[in-house]
Amino acid sequence: MEASPGLAWTTGLVAFVAAVPLWRYTTNAITVAHEGGHAVFGRMFGSTVKHVKIFRQGAGEMLPGKENPFSRFISLVAGYLGPSIFGFGGALLLANDFDPRSVLFLTMVFLVAVLIMTRNAFGFLVIIGLGALLWVVAMRSVAEVQLAFAYVWVWFLLMGGARQVPELFWVMWSGDRSNDAALLENQTHIGDVVWLFLFWLLSLGALVYGGALMVR
Repeated sequence: MEASPGLAWTTGLVAFVAAVPLWRYTTNAITVAHEGGHAVFGRMFGSTVKHVKIFRQGAGEMLPGKENPFSRFISLVAGYLGPSIFGFGGALLLANDFDPRSVLFLTMVFLVAVLIMTRNAFGFLVIIGLGALLWVVAMRSVAEVQLAFAYVWVWFLLMGGARQVPELFWVMWSGDRSNDAALLENQTHIGDVVWLFLFWLLSLGALVYGGALMVR
């Protein structure tokens, strides 16, 4: 089913409300994509994962096991870029007239993969809750609702991916050297400010280009 420009803009507005004014309530969904990005991309390139944990108010943790320098690098980069990567992939599917349920099913597959690695109760609740919502929409709603929800979800991932990056600035400002940018600086000897800039540039690029694909 092809979406009209009006639907694309309207769902973008709904996603903006979720990603900005309601961020304190929706941030954990982006945390799942962030920590899941660390875990899934790290495993794809040879890392093992001891656990993933999702905490309240948007905090999260992915503890790696055995890893090599390349898998560690990919895993670190894939955290802050994870939501944008997944959102941009969804935008490509929707822009090329794939069934909107394909976006929802692929998200559920990702959630199952992250759930297997999750080791705390709050993380289980968040992931199962997201998965249940996606399953109900994919399996129990009409095609128009599936299309609208898929658009909102993809917009939210793209906006949330950009929305999370400024928070990294405040983490860096506080002197916390355990953040992703600082760990990338330790590995690559490229300054953490450069990584902050790249995260924001690429996430904004994914938002603008992915959004343009959906409203075109």
